[in-house]
Amino acid sequence: MLRLSRMLSGGYLLLALLITLLTLFVGPIGWAPFQFTTIGPGGAPVIVTVAYGTEKEQWLKAAVERFTATNPHVGGRPVQIILTGIGSREMVSQVVQGTLQATVVSPASMVQIDQLRTAWMIANKGGSVIGADAPKSLVITPLVLLAWKDRAAPIDQAAPGDFWMAIQKALTASGGQMHFGHTNPETSNSGLQTLLLLAADYGDLSVDQVQSTDFRNWLRGVEQAVPSKEDSTGTLTTDMLRFGPSKYDFVAVYENLAIEAMDSPAAGGNGGLRVIYPPTTILSDHPYAVLSAPWVTSEQRQAAIQFRDFLLSSEIQQLAFQKYGFRPASQQVQINPSDTSSPFGRYAINGVQLNLPSQLSIPPGEVIDALIRTWKSVKQ
Repeated sequence: MLRLSRMLSGGYLLLALLITLLTLFVGPIGWAPFQFTTIGPGGAPVIVTVAYGTEKEQWLKAAVERFTATNPHVGGRPVQIILTGIGSREMVSQVVQGTLQATVVSPASMVQIDQLRTAWMIANKGGSVIGADAPKSLVITPLVLLAWKDRAAPIDQAAPGDFWMAIQKALTASGGQMHFGHTNPETSNSGLQTLLLLAADYGDLSVDQVQSTDFRNWLRGVEQAVPSKEDSTGTLTTDMLRFGPSKYDFVAVYENLAIEAMDSPAAGGNGGLRVIYPPTTILSDHPYAVLSAPWVTSEQRQAAIQFRDFLLSSEIQQLAFQKYGFRPASQQVQINPSDTSSPFGRYAINGVQLNLPSQLSIPPGEVIDALIRTWKSVKQ
């Protein structure tokens, strides 16, 4: 009897040891009174939340699919990427408030990264929200005008030195018959860029200038032709294609979205679409910044860097410009303008060009804040 008890006891201990080992390396098996943190392939995933400007949504979704297919791991745990689309400027305020606890932020421009650094230091009385790894540009895209060819005459007639001034005159002279679209500069990077180009064409970018009565009245002439305040550049482009000139004759959008629009079934209407480059534009460099916030773990930072490096690989950079119209940030990938498989070759007839115009220098934050206050007073 004693021998049988010992045998049963030894068997039970052996079985318990086996279940424990299986639970550790494979995962829980049925019901168990004790829960162990799994390690190895069956462990809880390292979740990386990437808050991004929505203009690169389709490219990022395609990249995540390919990244997941590589079976990425950190410390034996699988990596899971979660994408959260949000306006670039809104992204800054939500991270500072703690309502957006992202691992990575990827707004449209480095301007928002600088704003995030400053706002975080003020709100937290010091400290940096950006980790030791400096933000890296993922892709590049300039601001352009996307217009219906039948409605593009006022833009075509604008001389380089009088570009936005001539457009403002055409809009005010139309008596509400012409419609121009740009996004909300409070929440969207492309809207802010449009506002900066308008102000720079009117005069110098200073606080006094952008708050002057003359500029305020001039800007009102433009904004009266803007039918709605869109927060998303993607939605603005979609609405132009969906409603045609009844809503927008032309819009200020990113080059990649203008290129994407060329493939739309609606692109052939109203004489087709044209891409027009202002004589001075602003580039969006789409930085990828891993946060050093209290909610980000070291494993998440490692996984985030792994995903960033994947986005900068030749394969994914090639995908960015071949299919989605971005200019690659990696110097390993070069664009051949004569290649008709490239959108820069395929849509040259629609105005898409590889050479970039001159670029506007971004003014200090106080000028941007004053300009937005002026815009809000005009839009009320």
